[in-house]
Amino acid sequence: MTPENVIRAYSDMVYRIAFARAGTKEDADDIYQEVFLRYIRKAPEFRDGEHAKAWFIRVAVNCSRKFLGGTAKKREVSGEWMTETETETNLSGTGENGSVRTLEECIFADESKKELYRALQKLSPDARILLHLYYFEELKTSEIAKMMHRKESTVRGQLARAREKLKAQFEEEGVLEFLRV
Repeated sequence: MTPENVIRAYSDMVYRIAFARAGTKEDADDIYQEVFLRYIRKAPEFRDGEHAKAWFIRVAVNCSRKFLGGTAKKREVSGEWMTETETETNLSGTGENGSVRTLEECIFADESKKELYRALQKLSPDARILLHLYYFEELKTSEIAKMMHRKESTVRGQLARAREKLKAQFEEEGVLEFLRV
């Protein structure tokens, strides 16, 4: 696979991870760029698609952590989520019918995931990334633990606490159908 095809294949996933961790478009853009600069500089050889996916997830998480100063530095996330059309940051150009898509539409095709993602932005960066990897990237807790260099039991516990915070938030807002508890 050519570098252009690899970047095209993993760009949406990397951007979602960067945005999940950073919480702002500007920071996500910087993290996204750093991930693909590392890919171009290192030119890793991948055994298969799963190996490539794991590499991009791990690098995106590491770049996010480095960019944001690790877990000690908490960033304030604005309550606003991108709703306006942003053609300059449109990840994949146009929609199926040729219309310009919003950044939100580029990141998530599924409406229920957009709602969950908006709720995630109110959580801490660590809780966001765990929930993102589990729900959006559909990774198993064992895979997340390996990528984040944690024990699987630690990841399960942190994921349970993050779910509880999200569930409490949904109960407060009256929306629970998006959680698979």
